[in-house]
Amino acid sequence: MNALATRYDVTEKNPRLFSIEVDSREAWREAIDFVTTHTEFVTLSQIACADWIEEEIFLLTYLFTDHARSQNLMLKVPIGRDREGLPSLSSRFPQAEVMERDLHEMYGIPFESNDTLYEFVLEGWTDLPPMRREFDTLAYVHEHYDFQRGREDNKDVKVEQKRRREEAKRLKAAQEEASNEDKQGE
Repeated sequence: MNALATRYDVTEKNPRLFSIEVDSREAWREAIDFVTTHTEFVTLSQIACADWIEEEIFLLTYLFTDHARSQNLMLKVPIGRDREGLPSLSSRFPQAEVMERDLHEMYGIPFESNDTLYEFVLEGWTDLPPMRREFDTLAYVHEHYDFQRGREDNKDVKVEQKRRREEAKRLKAAQEEASNEDKQGE
């Protein structure tokens, strides 16, 4: 951790989790090289994405684990939402191939030199990537699926559930009252 702290502003999230942030793809590339050659963080465990639509960025977080699996490091980098990508890490970390495919399919993020960025989970998907915040899930559902009769509006279901709960409470209270009256009459 000392080598990392000499070069980056390291934030300790808890005793087992640390974080560094970089602000460009060049700084990201340097950080990846530094982390993998000068620290104990040797395993790429996860790549996650947060969609900051208001700031027009995706925040990618690369999670690395050390040899002993006792500490983790998050390396965060913002990229533009306008199809800006990063180089693939699949040549250095084979598991990155699947993570990058998932992020490509769900957010539309390109990863340079990853030749497997084709259909992964969403068979025949032609719409906007579904995890992007501008994707309208409800509109998609209404356009592609038929609703069962009686389920046209989810609000009606919630109203009925509330009515049934209140009815059950009234019934239980009436039963308790009758039981108390029986006990008093004995």
